[in-house]
Formats: sequence, structure tokens, C-alpha cells
Amino acid sequence: MPSNQQRPVLRTCQRNPMRWTMDKKEFYAKSEKIINETFETVKKYAKVVAEKTGEAAHVTRLLIQKATLEHQMAKAFSQLGSQVYQMTVRQGEKLEFGAPEIQKVLGEIKRLDTELGQVEAVLEKERKVKAVKEAKLKAVRKHTGKSS
Repeated sequence: MPSNQQRPVLRTCQRNPMRWTMDKKEFYAKSEKIINETFETVKKYAKVVAEKTGEAAHVTRLLIQKATLEHQMAKAFSQLGSQVYQMTVRQGEKLEFGAPEIQKVLGEIKRLDTELGQVEAVLEKERKVKAVKEAKLKAVRKHTGKSS
């Protein structure tokens, strides 16, 4: 490991000394970093794929919007998991789905999921339109005897 990076602080769990634990904030920060890096990679490859396949700028924007929404959903699920863990394991409470902090995250997840569904529907429509155009072009080429 490079000297400029700190190693995670691991310590034994109080209930089970054979199990190692990591500070919640450190774990969440590392998870956030991984999610952000993955999101940036997906965004980069969405642009590359769009350029190589010749998709319109509109479709490229939709692909990036889709990746953004998926990234936001992953963050929201991470928050939800963190809250559930905090409530049940750390505080020893019974999980209450009606708790305001959980309902807030669930509401955000539902909103993002709805928006993602709309973007995916538009993308599917765009792909069908493109497929119809390509089929028509292929038929014209076949009819005129020209090849691509």
C-alpha cells in the first residue's frame, strides 16, 4: 500500500473478538468513494458507446441521465442500509419502517425509481425508432441494389 494512503482502522468487535470491525464513517466514506468512481466510469463508457454506435446526442444525454439516476439510487440504498444497521445493530432497536428517517429515504428511492423508469421508456422508444429507420434503409438499399 502506498505510504500516502492510510490503512483502515480495524479493531475487534466487542461481542465477538474474532470479528474485525471498521468505523461506520470510514466504511460509508469508502463505499461512497467506490460508488462515485463507478458512476464516473459508467458515464465515461456511456459516451464512448454512444460515439461508437452513432447514437444521437439526445440518446447520449438519456444514457447519462440513466446512469446518474442509478448512481443516486445506489447512494440512497446505501443510506437506507446504513440507517437500518444503525437502528438495529448499533442501537439495538426494532426496525420501524414508519420511522421518519427511513420513510424519507424510501420516498427518495421511489421517486428516483419512477424517474428512472421514465428515462428507460424514452430510451426504449428511441431504440425502436432507430431500428425502424435502419430496417427501412436496409430495404431501400436492397431494392436499389446498393450495399452499405
